[in-house]
Amino acid sequence: GEVFDDLRKLKKDNTGYDLKNLFVGAEGTLGVITAAVLKLFPKPKGREVAFAGLSSPQAALSLFSLAMDRAGASLTAFELIAKRPYDFTLKHGQGITRPLADDWPWYALMQVSSGRSEEDGKALIEEILSAGLEQGIVGDAVVSASLAQGDAFWNFRETLPECQKPEGASIKHDISVPPGAIARFIETGAGICDDILPGVRINPFGHLGDGNIHYNLSPPEGRADFDGKAGQFAEALAALATEMGGSFAAEHGLGRAKIAMAERNRSSVERELMARLKGAFDPQGTMNPGVLVRIAE
Repeated sequence: GEVFDDLRKLKKDNTGYDLKNLFVGAEGTLGVITAAVLKLFPKPKGREVAFAGLSSPQAALSLFSLAMDRAGASLTAFELIAKRPYDFTLKHGQGITRPLADDWPWYALMQVSSGRSEEDGKALIEEILSAGLEQGIVGDAVVSASLAQGDAFWNFRETLPECQKPEGASIKHDISVPPGAIARFIETGAGICDDILPGVRINPFGHLGDGNIHYNLSPPEGRADFDGKAGQFAEALAALATEMGGSFAAEHGLGRAKIAMAERNRSSVERELMARLKGAFDPQGTMNPGVLVRIAE
């Protein structure tokens, strides 16, 4: 093998192909990344976190658009949470505090970071939420009164996945679609899943700002499993995501288990180009074989 070094601190370079980004996200199938250049930013002087109660995913999209319009790059997180995973967390989480007094069909966790001051960040997030309440987008909201409360809001969000486990087996789907299609994916996906297994419980949550939804499933109430239908769920939701211009492997990687499904959802041109790249960088097929791309024997 050979060493390729592109550790340059450049933001723009059009002198040739962007080779380094062929390796990023390739799951070790083209080479092994051993070093990286990081861009650092000053620590924000103000970090404000809010929890909002909403009527629907569409309302969450409207709030996200409002927040982007008012805060721009100062909006540093926007998480969507459905009522079921929210309720699972209240039921099973250890040391969890209820963020809002009343129940809502959907919730959003929002963070604004200010490079100016803590007061600037608080004023900005309060401006966004006030506008959301006035426009009927937000049903209720609370802004963290301290760093500790902000951390508690984030702890609630990070505890969501583990609080699904006591409800029985789980199937996880790491979906991404264009942000504007999230509401349609959630609604359409719910109908598809219920057709496959009536009563299946859907637990969507995720990073609305970049269109990434963890579309996790729990068995119907009183059942411990999915009646052997995990593959049907995966195929149907992958097809739906692909139809909407999205992906069924957003941030967790593809690995070996889903490679056949990925092949079926790729165009013939995409399959050929990926196979050629793999053959050019790793002609012996020794780099993480059987992952991401299939090579003809």
